[in-house]
Amino acid sequence: MTYEKIGFIAPSTCLSVKERPVLNRTARRLRQALGVRSVYLSPHLFSSDVEIDHVTAPVDDRAAVFKEAIRELDLIISVAGGTGAEDLIRKIDAKDLRVIRTRRPLFVGFSDFTFLLNEIYHACRVPVIYFPSLKVGKGDFRNLLALINGQEIEYKGSAWLTPPPPRRLSGIPIGGNLSTFVNFLNRGHPPRFSWRRHILFIEDVQVDVEDVHRLLAALRRHDVFAGIKGLVIGSLTPPGKGQYWRKEQRESVRFVRSYLADVIQERRRRGDPLPILTVTNFGHDIRRNLMAVPIGGKVTISRSKRIVFLLNRRSPRNHWAA
Repeated sequence: MTYEKIGFIAPSTCLSVKERPVLNRTARRLRQALGVRSVYLSPHLFSSDVEIDHVTAPVDDRAAVFKEAIRELDLIISVAGGTGAEDLIRKIDAKDLRVIRTRRPLFVGFSDFTFLLNEIYHACRVPVIYFPSLKVGKGDFRNLLALINGQEIEYKGSAWLTPPPPRRLSGIPIGGNLSTFVNFLNRGHPPRFSWRRHILFIEDVQVDVEDVHRLLAALRRHDVFAGIKGLVIGSLTPPGKGQYWRKEQRESVRFVRSYLADVIQERRRRGDPLPILTVTNFGHDIRRNLMAVPIGGKVTISRSKRIVFLLNRRSPRNHWAA
């Protein structure tokens, strides 16, 4: 697929004016790499709503930008996380979903944008990319660009919390920010997935073990762990320079394994083990080799902890099933 029109939107929290050079650099790199003549910039990238200052604009204005973007742009990039992306769900209608299914624009976003990324994949069977688009070093940009262009990208996991799978584990990546993903599922009519086709990637920031407990309990309530093909755990606390961060991260990961011990045992007993892998380059405030996850695409994980992603933008008739 060619990307003739690309643009940056702000459905959640705005950028600081100090980040304008970073935005311009990212736009310039993408424009040059993809051969794009011009880049669209949302009018709300650096603004705050007068009524609710932690979002960029009133929901109707943010929704209008989104609706125009899906009809005009081929690559749509959310510039920041924060909060507010979920507001757009009640403004997106059946016509908008048909536009996305037909035009199949590619979305890139992170953190709070987890809600819309998973909604787009679930409702339209269009793959998307979970990645903080403005925090790209040269290596990160090469990986992102390769993924956009339909090439495989590769990372290395850190440690298995369970026995590794006997053979390569393949599935459809899903997830993102854990708190937001749980909120995505916690609805009157929860989105339904065939979990056995999916590998769940989770990360979070500013959560403690009690928060992780509540979030995992919600996933169990939705029967995620009963069927998911695998679980990949990134950073659950913001990286720091001292031992405190490492201790907090170890405690969170240890809790995940303890909390899911009965699930791990039951699935092993029925001959359908749940592989759990940790990674160090998935999450907030990662400085190098930041993982880009193609939600709705394809991932293969080997016993040696090699992780290979492919965006896989084939027609939904030939691919995904929820």
